[in-house]
Amino acid sequence: MDEYTHIYNDKNKEITLSDVQCILRSYGIQASPNNIELYKRAFVHSSYVKSNVHVSKSANCEHHGVKLKSKSNERLEFIGDGVLELIIKYYLYRRFPKEDEGFMTEKKIALVKNEHIGRLAQQMHLHEWLIISKHAEEKNIRTNLKKLGCLFEAFIGAIFLDFNKISIHDQEGWFQHTFVCGPGFQMTQLFVENVFEKYVDWQTLIQIDDNYKNILQVKVQKIFKTTPDYIELSRDMNEGYHIGVYICLGQSIHNMNPLLAEPFVKYGSFEAIQETCLKRPVFVLLGTYKHQVKKKAEQFACKQIIINLAN
Repeated sequence: MDEYTHIYNDKNKEITLSDVQCILRSYGIQASPNNIELYKRAFVHSSYVKSNVHVSKSANCEHHGVKLKSKSNERLEFIGDGVLELIIKYYLYRRFPKEDEGFMTEKKIALVKNEHIGRLAQQMHLHEWLIISKHAEEKNIRTNLKKLGCLFEAFIGAIFLDFNKISIHDQEGWFQHTFVCGPGFQMTQLFVENVFEKYVDWQTLIQIDDNYKNILQVKVQKIFKTTPDYIELSRDMNEGYHIGVYICLGQSIHNMNPLLAEPFVKYGSFEAIQETCLKRPVFVLLGTYKHQVKKKAEQFACKQIIINLAN
């Protein structure tokens, strides 16, 4: 069997200087890119990198389109992630001058989610130039929003690095002697804000609150004048973190054994718990969840608890 069967991908199409110019101009950057190689690398998935695949020297590699690459977009993704977060924070700070840091943090989290920025990348048609192996293509990586989110960050990283190198009038010598970077941030900021203005549904974003920990905390504080406690019950290589969410009233949580907590189903409502805590201390397990990521285990546990409270 040809060793290239699961590597070389006929659907790969390498981005050109003209393509990059068109994308940049569509979102406010009229200047031409300086280093097309940065942008080309931004589209290279790790599945198409020489060091990540094994092909013998004798294998037939002719007529397979785009050649294997020496580097992936992962370093660009790393720098792009940081630049994007700062741009979004500053953008929210200016767009919502009367909102507190809690509101802005929630919206920042929603905006930087891989699925969200991946959808932006898809709307911008960036996925058309993604360079992936045939095997990755068959696994639908080209339309995977999380992977496209990584692509978006890599493209941001490419813009940032590329425009740090442009020539500017620097009479005071600040950029030469004081600042490590050039105007790459400002150019990237212009690009990102124009993308957001075109594609983000701000009305929906403002109305939707999927921070379930925050929602539950508000409910618990309103009734019990305290906050829920999160306890790591176990940690497994396969199942991840097993998190329990508790309410402890009239006693210290530090003196309690999580295994002895009363299940929420015994009460069925916060009102019933409130009535009981007037008579004696209460230690209740509201719910649990398992996930590879600890914070997500906490969030999904709270989501299920909120659903149970509504039923």
